[in-house]
Amino acid sequence: MKKIALLTLLSAALSACAVAEQPNQDTHAQTGALNRSDKPLFGAEVYSNDKVLYGKFVTRMKLVSSPGVVSSFFTYDNESWQGKGIPWSEIDFEAIGKTPNQLQTNLITGQVNKRVHSEKKHNVPQLEEFVEYTITWTPNDIIWQVDGETVRHDSASKQVIAMRDIPQSYRMNIWISEAIGWVGQFQASSLPLHQVVDWMEYYEYQDNGQFSLSWRDDFNNFDEKRWGKGDWGFDSNLVTFSPNNANIVNGKLVLSLTEEGMPANYSE
Repeated sequence: MKKIALLTLLSAALSACAVAEQPNQDTHAQTGALNRSDKPLFGAEVYSNDKVLYGKFVTRMKLVSSPGVVSSFFTYDNESWQGKGIPWSEIDFEAIGKTPNQLQTNLITGQVNKRVHSEKKHNVPQLEEFVEYTITWTPNDIIWQVDGETVRHDSASKQVIAMRDIPQSYRMNIWISEAIGWVGQFQASSLPLHQVVDWMEYYEYQDNGQFSLSWRDDFNNFDEKRWGKGDWGFDSNLVTFSPNNANIVNGKLVLSLTEEGMPANYSE
């Protein structure tokens, strides 16, 4: 019995070490130092009005690389946040400002209170310039590309399989995480900041495994049939998304990060 108890304790200790060696944005927010702000902060999110199952998403944009800031393009099942047995489904490209020019790719599955992450970091020297980002999603594969080069390819993993048959919306946002260990320490003096999207294309996944261009948006105007603007926040996020911080400027979609009383002005 003592031997069994000892093995059980050892197994538990090893499991705890394994978890400790793989911190993610959730664990940093739950156990680490936190960003704070004395003033209300505002970010921006633009989301699709429709949901799609599989496909290729290509967008050319300038992300923001600044401590405390998350600047992203991602796909997401709109029902994930509700829990109640609904699985979380999300595919991410995120610039996280803890280290300059650091890009993160991630899959998030599991349940709202026990999310499973597979965060991987990539250095992109041109991160704050216009870069082409591609997410290719099929029943068996998820591929992330930067300027046409594959930076990650997950094939038939548990997370890829978990997302089968779950349609997702596609979104872009800019916000500030509380989790210093994940994104670095936010400085209000860095504001305003702007994520700039030049264009986006969506390719529909065909039964024969090929892709067909469904549409392209050059953001000469804000297409309200395709897009909506967020007006909410969420746990471990210091900002509230404001529709006033998502604007079309000179044929580009600009998502701004500001503090109270600061206009979301952007000029090239």
